[in-house]
Parts: sequence; structure tokens; C-alpha cells
Amino acid sequence: MTDWETFAAGLVEELADLPSGALVVISDMSDADSTYFAQFAQLDDKLAAQLTGDANLTGGRPPAVDHRQRLIDVGWQTPDPTDSDNWWVELPWPVTSALYRQLATMVVIGLRDAFGVAEPAQLAYRAWNGNDRNRPIELPRLGLPRVDRT
Repeated sequence: MTDWETFAAGLVEELADLPSGALVVISDMSDADSTYFAQFAQLDDKLAAQLTGDANLTGGRPPAVDHRQRLIDVGWQTPDPTDSDNWWVELPWPVTSALYRQLATMVVIGLRDAFGVAEPAQLAYRAWNGNDRNRPIELPRLGLPRVDRT
């Protein structure tokens, strides 16, 4: 079983090794209705990350007001209804180790504290490279099961 600290450390390592074109979605699998996720897109010039925005929740509850403020305080940008309507952050490429660690902390705070995901054992991931015919990417250092892309 992976704890949050181990998950965050693995996330830092895996994000640092993503090729351009990589897309990663980490989802809460504890409930068939849950739509909580964190997702990442490694582009040539930046790493874009998102957390589920209120408009994309179908079976979950939005973060409480104090949790929303916590997301802002740790660095998440508020959802933009003219874009994906998710919480977001973009890090310029190349990303430093310190920024990867900060992003991993932001993801843990989002999933655990704002959305109430009890433990990383509730999570699974999908990852593929859009620049390589959507070839699947293995991310073993996450300590999570990989699910097929749908």
C-alpha cells in the first residue's frame, strides 16, 4: 500500500521523466460515480496540471469553501469557465525539482484534503503519449494500478 508521502515522491519522479506529448490522468476509483482526478500534459514548453473543477463533478461533492481557499493558497489557479473549468497550474519547461515537489504537494492537498480521497489505494492512473500514436506509458513509481485508456 502506498501512503501519501510515498505517492508524492513517486509522482515527482514520474513527472520529471515524462516525454513531450505525455498525458497522465490519476483518478479516484473508490466509487463508480466519483469524478475526482488530477491530470497532467507534458508539452514542449510547459507542464500543465489540472484538478477536477466543480463543473466536471458528477458524483462527487465540490470542495468546501475553506478547502477551496487552501487550493488557492498552495498555488492552484481557480477554474476558468471559458477553458476546461478545472483547477489548473502551468509550469514552464524545464521544470525544477523544487517545482515538481511543490506540484506533487498541490496534488496531494487537492485529492486528499479538498476532495476527501482517503488514501492513494483509491487511485489508479492512465497514461499515454499523444506524440507516439497514443502508446501507453507505464508509471510504476506512482505505486498505483494502471487502467486502460477509455
